[in-house]
Amino acid sequence: MALRQMYRFESLSHPLLLRLSYEAPGTYHHSINVSILSQKAAKAIGSDTLLVRLGAYYHDIGKLDSPTQYIENQSGDEIPRSEDAESIRKDANKIILHVKKGKEIALENHLPDEVIDLISEHHGTTRVLYFYEKAKERGLKIKRTDFKYSGPAPQSKEAVILMLADSTEAAARAIPNLTKENIINLVNTTIEDKKSEGQFENSSITASDLNKICESLIETLASIYHQRIAT
Repeated sequence: MALRQMYRFESLSHPLLLRLSYEAPGTYHHSINVSILSQKAAKAIGSDTLLVRLGAYYHDIGKLDSPTQYIENQSGDEIPRSEDAESIRKDANKIILHVKKGKEIALENHLPDEVIDLISEHHGTTRVLYFYEKAKERGLKIKRTDFKYSGPAPQSKEAVILMLADSTEAAARAIPNLTKENIINLVNTTIEDKKSEGQFENSSITASDLNKICESLIETLASIYHQRIAT
């Protein structure tokens, strides 16, 4: 899509983003933080800052289908979940479906193809670790494929940036006693975990790019969460 047309989707007054802010405020706040992280990381490696910002804004619009299913939009105690294998699989599948739903919503609203690609790829073929680890801890009979996103794995540098910004922002938000060391560890661990799962193989990302992205994410996360960082 032409650059001029891409700019049509940049405004935070776009109907989809307004819906996200009203119906899923936790997801909206997360998406804004991810956009800041993504844009700065893209700039650090000379990647497409506009595209990655748009991808960050819209990457979780699939959560509009059932906002309170996601912990960032829940008030008070977490919604109780069952502990048997089938229920855990179903809970994981509801989370996985937000990517498919996001693509459907994006198509209905005529978002650019490049942004729809980022929605499809932002979790790649990774697993929903919370539910996978929960099932393993309980010794339940499970298959790894029950907890995997359908992908594809990131096909561009922008998709890699979005994946890493999304994962690290969510992880930082969940740490109660955040320190600079926590941030450094979680960014490095996230990059190594995604690499070990083969998420970067089709993206043309280089080791030099990843080093710059890592440094950028650490710096930006520390800036976003500076009031929470223990001194």
